[in-house]
Amino acid sequence: MNWQKILDRLSIPGLILLVLGAVAATQAEKYCKSERLCMIARIAGLGSALLGAVILLDLIPGL
Repeated sequence: MNWQKILDRLSIPGLILLVLGAVAATQAEKYCKSERLCMIARIAGLGSALLGAVILLDLIPGL
């Protein structure tokens, strides 16, 4: 299996959004002091992870 061809097909912005969104959603309790801010950080993290997955799956062509 040629890994270079697989890595060339991946979208870097989608991968970055997916990873940063997952980290923000899972580590929100550690960085936020109030419960309300923690919930907002989780929702924003999940939203960016979802957007990154959509970009990686190539549902938005050209990104």
